[in-house]
Amino acid sequence: EKHSKVADSAQNILALNPRTQTHATLRSTAAKKLDKKHWKRNSDKNCFDCEKLENNFDDIKHTTLGERGALREAMRCLKCADAPCQKSCPTNLDIKSFITSIANKNYYGAAKLIFSDNPLGLTCGMVCPTSDLCVGGCNLYATEEGSINIGGLQQFATEVCKKVTWFSTHYQAQSYENNYNS
Repeated sequence: EKHSKVADSAQNILALNPRTQTHATLRSTAAKKLDKKHWKRNSDKNCFDCEKLENNFDDIKHTTLGERGALREAMRCLKCADAPCQKSCPTNLDIKSFITSIANKNYYGAAKLIFSDNPLGLTCGMVCPTSDLCVGGCNLYATEEGSINIGGLQQFATEVCKKVTWFSTHYQAQSYENNYNS
């Protein structure tokens, strides 16, 4: 089978394009931390002198955002073509897409994107060391306002979805109960 040089170069270019994943993938945090040496902006930060948090269950993250704060934070996102925040996420969340959904006030769509890649999206968003992973790789890291609060946006979207889902299931349960008793 003969291939032209044009066809080969076209195949090489197409190989560079990202492909849609057909299933969730998982990489260990240790593997992501090894990879970050190539692209992370604050990779020289050592946490050997950080306070130990063993048996400390206080909520130390102050990432809780209201709707206005979440919209403002989502609008700041640059939607980078080769997003370093997505490269650094151990659960391979489509961070760029869920932030875009929040910016468009599609909170349910954002939560759906989060939960499709990670069923434990709310919990992981709260306990994940984002400053070491996605937030640490953000291209806005060195700006005056700092990196995007990705953990806060993830928590906001999943909390809003949780409220909406509860309302819809509660409403359906009442409807079924009313229909059954009629």
